[in-house]
Amino acid sequence: MRKHPNLLREYTPTAAEEVFVSDITYVQSAQGVHYLSLANDVYNRKIMGYGLSNEIKATDVVKALEMTIKQRIYKRNAIHHSDRGLQYCSEVYQMRN
Repeated sequence: MRKHPNLLREYTPTAAEEVFVSDITYVQSAQGVHYLSLANDVYNRKIMGYGLSNEIKATDVVKALEMTIKQRIYKRNAIHHSDRGLQYCSEVYQMRN
């Protein structure tokens, strides 16, 4: 698995779509536990991508990333940050990122 350095240690975004953060949380419903993958714009806190699944797989976080890429207005370089969990370090995610 490939882990990237933390680029946000001493960095504050100054514009929208400059820094995105991704994470996974769980949501309980009458049907059971579901996993919500989110990608947020750090500058304005806008949810740019999401995915809801019954499993916690790398392909599900890829869906949130792909939605984020499609939603972008500005096509400049950006920083993508995650907790470096298994899904984000997986080959399927690294190939898309």
